[in-house]
Amino acid sequence: MTDVELEEYLLSLGLRIEAEQDRSGHLYIVVRNFAIPCGPLAGRTCDVALARCQTIPYVVPPAIHTRPALVRMDMTGPLKTQTSALGPDWQYWSRRFDQVPTPRAVWTHVLTVFNQVTP
Repeated sequence: MTDVELEEYLLSLGLRIEAEQDRSGHLYIVVRNFAIPCGPLAGRTCDVALARCQTIPYVVPPAIHTRPALVRMDMTGPLKTQTSALGPDWQYWSRRFDQVPTPRAVWTHVLTVFNQVTP
């Protein structure tokens, strides 16, 4: 898998994507104005950022980033979130990805993270 394949998949879903970089210059794929379709956060709209990966084999970074924050930030609780390197208005969600990386699997992982939130 490559970042280009991930971007093409997200575009095929009708999502709007853009590039953004954090304070250290690291690049991200950002899905703009994503409406969460189901689960405890259903109906909420946010930007979702995934760090770009230039390694071969592709290694999915163990995090997603959302703007605005969707839950209380707390690295000691079960949700493991904190302020993101993208800026104070972004939330970093610490989540490992333990599957073979495909564009569909990566986006399913993001949706699963949103579904695992307990209000």
